Amino acid sequence: MMMQYTKAGVITEQEARQLEQSLQDTQSGRFGAFTVMMQTDCDIQEEMKHDPLYASDSLADLREAVEAHRRATDLMETAVSRVERLRG
Repeated sequence: MMMQYTKAGVITEQEARQLEQSLQDTQSGRFGAFTVMMQTDCDIQEEMKHDPLYASDSLADLREAVEAHRRATDLMETAVSRVERLRG
């Protein structure tokens, strides 16, 4: 992720809000992943019988959460690098 420097810092306030939303999406995605992983295959298949959109919605939510996690991880890695660089 390429960061643009501004007078205030590396990211704008709007970008910070977007990243905060990404962190919240990541947390929600973790709960979704835990739910899926705690279910048996039969449980998941039963959910799909009762809710035809279960699989596509679950996949979309999990993929979105993975992408949010990547954005948040990129930010944290950039922050670590920045502090290390400034520390000398």
